Amino acid sequence: MARVLLVDDEDLVRRGVRTALDDTPDLLVVAEARTQHEAIRKADEHRPDVVLTADIAGLDVFDAPVIVLAATDRDDQLHRAIRSGARGFVLKRVSHDELVSAVRAVARGHAFICSEMTAHLVDRFEIVPPVDPVSLCRLSRRELEVLAFLARGSSNDEIARELFLTCATVKSHVSHILTKLHQPNRMHAALYAQRMGLVSRTG
Repeated sequence: MARVLLVDDEDLVRRGVRTALDDTPDLLVVAEARTQHEAIRKADEHRPDVVLTADIAGLDVFDAPVIVLAATDRDDQLHRAIRSGARGFVLKRVSHDELVSAVRAVARGHAFICSEMTAHLVDRFEIVPPVDPVSLCRLSRRELEVLAFLARGSSNDEIARELFLTCATVKSHVSHILTKLHQPNRMHAALYAQRMGLVSRTG
């Protein structure tokens, strides 16, 4: 179970996020804090696996990996968070499923940027090649389902649970997807899916 420290000066935000995470069996909010000073003390006391905070400043004071919970989709906030050492970046308006995926991913040592910000970066910097709509026709129905989960940031384990498949089968589907779409990795495949409108960019 991933233990989470939640830091935000707005009671309503903390309450909503806590409800979303506590409804998930493998996630647990072990403490809340309104300020960074309080957060440092509670992090020392509770030793969380992930810190979810709205404050970008001073992220290096935490031993646990940090996800920034941002109010706006400004590029400079994302860049500042990454430079400060954040392992994840999600917007406060993110969906329940994507928030859960973010915490799970970061708790497992991965990085995570919510789909809305990823799509925004794609549109601005064009970090993936132009999409080929015909490529989607090469995917089977199951591969399309797996691709949609990739676009939401789901891990192979999460996809396997949702689709009642083995992890080995999911890995095989992902490999076939990358080959058929001519994408170098799962991140590029996820960006491709978002550009094609296969999933909602806001989750």
